[in-house]
Amino acid sequence: MNREELALLHVKVMTSEGRAWRQTGDGLYLRNGIIARVGSSSDIQAMASDTGAHVMDFAGEQNAVCFPAFTDSHLHLDLYGFSLLSINLNGISSLEAALDCIAQAGKPDSGAWVRGDCWDDELWATKPHRRYLDDLYHNSPVILNRKDYHSLWLNTAAMKATGLLNSTEFDSDLVPQDSEGPTGIVRDAAQSWVLSRLPPSPIEERFQALHAAITKLLSLGFASCCNMDYDIFPELQALIGAMEHEPCVRIWQAIGLSNLDAAVSMGVWSGFGTDFLRLGGVKAFADGSLGSRTAYMQEPWPGMSGTYGYHAYESVDWLAERFRIANEHNLWMWVHAIGDRATADVLDAFEQAGVVASKGHAHHRMEHAQFLRPRDIPRFADLGITASVQPSHLNLDIGKLKEVFAQPHPGSYAFRSLLDAGTELTFGSDAPVEDPDALKGIALAAFRSRPGEEPYQPEQCISVSNALTAYTVAPQISLGMGGRRGNIVEGQDADIVVLSRSPLEDTNAQDIRSTRILATIVAGSVAFQAMTGDK
Repeated sequence: MNREELALLHVKVMTSEGRAWRQTGDGLYLRNGIIARVGSSSDIQAMASDTGAHVMDFAGEQNAVCFPAFTDSHLHLDLYGFSLLSINLNGISSLEAALDCIAQAGKPDSGAWVRGDCWDDELWATKPHRRYLDDLYHNSPVILNRKDYHSLWLNTAAMKATGLLNSTEFDSDLVPQDSEGPTGIVRDAAQSWVLSRLPPSPIEERFQALHAAITKLLSLGFASCCNMDYDIFPELQALIGAMEHEPCVRIWQAIGLSNLDAAVSMGVWSGFGTDFLRLGGVKAFADGSLGSRTAYMQEPWPGMSGTYGYHAYESVDWLAERFRIANEHNLWMWVHAIGDRATADVLDAFEQAGVVASKGHAHHRMEHAQFLRPRDIPRFADLGITASVQPSHLNLDIGKLKEVFAQPHPGSYAFRSLLDAGTELTFGSDAPVEDPDALKGIALAAFRSRPGEEPYQPEQCISVSNALTAYTVAPQISLGMGGRRGNIVEGQDADIVVLSRSPLEDTNAQDIRSTRILATIVAGSVAFQAMTGDK
């Protein structure tokens, strides 16, 4: 990337000091990808005149303000990129409308795979079935990801192509059946089985998807992300290398738990890599999801007698041994856990593995942590485990929580309780499950409400200031970059987002959501700039 000298004028510079935000200037000077000076616009302009630096003057935006650029601590870059290129069923409120959307996409019934994303049958009066897709596609296999990415909707051609149509590999909870045989819905472990049998996407298509995802992230103010699409490190090395002269985000790439032993034998560690592609954590799954009712719970799911969800680990001892190996070899664990039984077991495994000895240095994380037993909340801080959570999930999950629980679960999306207990809290989107929109996430974390509705569990609301920290300072600390990146301080990396206004004093979600991204700067270079007059 071209790291020219760059001056920012007439923009309030916000710096985190003791986890509070304070204006430290109204101008910035960036040199060689580093914040060289924070000061007044007059001083910065004088420096730019002396050096011939490129100048970005925000005098026309009266309330322009800059913060450290956002970090999405949990997304699926590969899936998100392909979702931007595929049929998108997000927010469609009926089966009939979903089928119309698929038909209008105009994909030919030529035998080539037809892909789509983000259907949500909880919004539909009629449940999805393969026969509805068969009416549209007889020859082409159709595969559609549910919004939570824990279920698939397949047509008969896809079930035949993956060998699932007549398979007895899975029980009916993962591959539901009716009088016609498999319904075409495939969940969790069976979903992974299906996905492993899909033909690989051409490298050109993967490049196009990655480029689309990165371009969108930059337009939303992100300079860094943690990619949970594991087992694609070699492909990303090639793709990111090919984008050397294009705007990019800093990617922290997860690897799968099955690759733990290989990573140990190779001698690599979390943080290994370059400024724009580093090895992140070892991704492990403890359970399923809320939407599919497969999250592993202490008590049966309401209205589903005997159904506790499922767990993806043999035992707590089994998990603890893997956590111990990772911890001893400087590899971080990033563990998907949603149900309150799964989250408790994962914390037990971390404790049993002895990671408490690495408190403040381990950078291990629990991903999602949607349901917690109240007595488990203090254990995050005690063990030094980061809670990597996604407030934007509340956009849909508030409705699901109200439907499932007659009384709110005492530890659902417990952001305030986690913070009060001293937990390091980092925010992400789980894109493409939700839009990677930090402003949306901040609004939901601070107000926990949807338009026209009262806040859900308002006692778990956090301040806008804390929400901003969870998208900026805290993720970089969790990634071992604290003091180098994630704040606007002289000497730190110049990753900056410029907003049309500061959300710090906002008292409603809509004001936050109306804020615009004016520019994104990564490593001192302008990676995105809104068009003049772009409202």
